[in-house]
Amino acid sequence: MSIKLSPARLFLIINLIFIIFIFLAGFNPAAFKTKIGLNDLAYYNGRQITFIGRICEEADVDYKSRRLTICVSGQSRGQVLLTTDLYPVYDYGDFVKVSGLLQAPPKIDGFDYENYLARYDIYSVMYYPKVYAASGNLNNSQKIYLGLMKFKWRLKEIIDISLTEPEAGLANALLLGYRRTVMREDLQVFARVGLSHMIAISGSHITILSAMIINFLLALGIRRQRTFIFIFAFLILYPLVTGLAASALRSAIMGGLAFLALYYHRASSLIKALVFSAALMLLFNPRLLRDDIGFQLSFLALLGIIYIYPIGEELTKRLLEKIKVKKKTKDILKTIIDTINLTLVSQIVILPIALIDFRQLSLIAPLANVLVLWTFPLLLAALIIGVFLSAILPGLRIFWFFPSYLLLKYIFVVSNWLASPKWAAVSVNNVNWRFGASYYVVLAILVYIINRFVIRRLREKD
Repeated sequence: MSIKLSPARLFLIINLIFIIFIFLAGFNPAAFKTKIGLNDLAYYNGRQITFIGRICEEADVDYKSRRLTICVSGQSRGQVLLTTDLYPVYDYGDFVKVSGLLQAPPKIDGFDYENYLARYDIYSVMYYPKVYAASGNLNNSQKIYLGLMKFKWRLKEIIDISLTEPEAGLANALLLGYRRTVMREDLQVFARVGLSHMIAISGSHITILSAMIINFLLALGIRRQRTFIFIFAFLILYPLVTGLAASALRSAIMGGLAFLALYYHRASSLIKALVFSAALMLLFNPRLLRDDIGFQLSFLALLGIIYIYPIGEELTKRLLEKIKVKKKTKDILKTIIDTINLTLVSQIVILPIALIDFRQLSLIAPLANVLVLWTFPLLLAALIIGVFLSAILPGLRIFWFFPSYLLLKYIFVVSNWLASPKWAAVSVNNVNWRFGASYYVVLAILVYIINRFVIRRLREKD
């Protein structure tokens, strides 16, 4: 008996086979490693060298150092990651002359730093070398990208002037994707209460933001069809504001797919699109699946939103039908329950990876997300309006940013309060990939059973 496959189904199977192949190949530590030759800069790791290169990524700046990705061309080509002092200021588009010890990425206990950098094609690092300004010319595409960067830096400058710390750092993280502007102590608090996704650009982050924005617009009385225009404008503009960061572009694609899954209920079509987008990203960079935790968490979170979120949505619908309250009250309850549902789904599907990589489980995350996530659409709107008005009338910026300051302060106060109990988060050790594989098999079976025998029967009764 011959089995006929539609072109769409055959295309899906081919993409799945490719992803499985990349997954299995990743168990080989040597997989996807680039062979270093005489013409590669990394060939000279372990030597004192001098070279001229262009800063080809936005500087990664924290409170004590500046990390610069230098692209070097010529006889010895490649990329090198420099860690240097905060001053003098060098950033994207600058040409620099560098002298110092070129090294292979060092081994860090519990963290594969070499593979982490290799996903960006970086095989060399330098720590506090001598850096001098040099001359060079950018091509047209680089000049356009520099224009985006300057726009982003101007937005950050306005926020830094208008808000005090730590509120300014969190505002920069939320609006512009600057994770290192948040103080380490605050990052630990957010991780403890399960709010790290709030400041990490990922598909689940974009999806939650999109869902909160559309619920906010619906509450204002805007028609659903028109709210989609705002959402897709957000999905296009957000990566531009962040300087077209790779993580933002990837997250916008995955977040857009998950958003469509939430509001159009076309799981079969969307899973094909999600698998294709993942396969396409892996075709260009196969290291993402093994070495990029952001890619892993985004992909799993979106699978959960496509397959598990509708279960909670259906149960919510049944619950609200039995509650006799006004429509506005039901809308508020639905928004709260949707937030809990999204949070729980994201945490359920990423649990093994989160335990393996972060070794911490937040028990208070559902409550923290309910108390904090409602501020997102208001906060984003307040920040955007504050930046816009401050650019026009800078003398009144303290007034323009006052609403966003109150919301940011609220987030810090609530997060620190929720992080204070000893039971808010528990440390978890000795979790490995075997546990993760078993967990996902059991989860898939449970989701299938619930959809087949519970949700289907509920719908048949209607």
